[in-house]
Amino acid sequence: MTETKEFRRLKALAKRYARANRIAQHQALNLIAGELGFPHWTKLIAASKKGWQIATEQMAGLEAFVKRPLPAATFRNGDPETMNRRFAYLDQAEHGMIGNHAYRLQEVFHDVIIAGEGWSIRVPENPGLTPIVETFTHQEAECPVLDPEFLQTALSLARDRAVQVRAEISADWPRRSTKPDLSEVVRHPLSRSESDLWFCLHCDGKITGAQIAQNLWHCPGCGASPLDIFDTPFWSDDDGKSFLPVKTDGALDRDEPDFRIVDGRPKLDLNEEKIILLIRSALLDDATNISEKLGALQAEISVDDENGVWIVLEEDLWPEGKDPVQALAVAELLGLEVELVSSSSTIPFAWPGLGEIASSTSEYTQLMLDAYAQYGGSPDRKPKES
Repeated sequence: MTETKEFRRLKALAKRYARANRIAQHQALNLIAGELGFPHWTKLIAASKKGWQIATEQMAGLEAFVKRPLPAATFRNGDPETMNRRFAYLDQAEHGMIGNHAYRLQEVFHDVIIAGEGWSIRVPENPGLTPIVETFTHQEAECPVLDPEFLQTALSLARDRAVQVRAEISADWPRRSTKPDLSEVVRHPLSRSESDLWFCLHCDGKITGAQIAQNLWHCPGCGASPLDIFDTPFWSDDDGKSFLPVKTDGALDRDEPDFRIVDGRPKLDLNEEKIILLIRSALLDDATNISEKLGALQAEISVDDENGVWIVLEEDLWPEGKDPVQALAVAELLGLEVELVSSSSTIPFAWPGLGEIASSTSEYTQLMLDAYAQYGGSPDRKPKES
């Protein structure tokens, strides 16, 4: 096989595979050769010189192969059979069963989450962070994720998908961002600046090029994102001389997850905004005509720190002496004392009494427009665009 279009395509696929999985080009070439039935790339070259050519279906299979990155351990082993089994496993992972328990697998902002009834596992985008296992029951209650065998199966699913996600990120970055040179110089994937030493804005950590590239440009000390990583400590008074090197054990995707028990029941947070919303809705319940509805919408409602609510009603829109029964009932349910105040201010439209005889907002609008045309001139409104 000479330097044909197909041969150049093989090299391009290997280059893409190497970038996506942050491995050397020669490793990717050998894996490509392995998928074609050769022990390594050199043997493929030798066969091509004797007339071997790649079939169309083999090329299609390779293009599917490079789209499904695998863990680094699998790259090192280079076992095609193991790879194919893992591919089939991942293809069925969006929805599936672990034993008798259903699960769903999804990506959320580059984090991978696998979840089922009463449990979830999150594998962060940052490969140096510990997976988080959340259960929505007490430890003594039945929950499948508390079974070690179930947990390991679920973790494997999530971690395999996380490798795919990280590979997609790496493939979009410059090659120098994930592959340091001999001097450990790497290129920032966002700013494109290059250095062998990096600084974390979040924790003032000092990070080597190899460390930051291995950790997918998250601070290996505090986990800060690539947005907080810079080649110069511009915020430091001493040019970063006092910053300490970030120490890491080199472990990625640590085995022991972080267990958390959470209360999944909805909690009512009655802040001022929500209380005002309920009171205003109750005022609308009390309104019996369009004027009163406008009064409910225009009412000034405020909540103080002593479990009190103030309702200021416009006297030209809300009848004097009419108690907002529903608003008072809602306030009582919330344990609030109500202070009703009547005021006179600028109303949105003249002749508010028109709203007392209109049966709908559209009818009121027509009556209001007619009144303005007859007595007050045209209302101030923007002309229609032609």
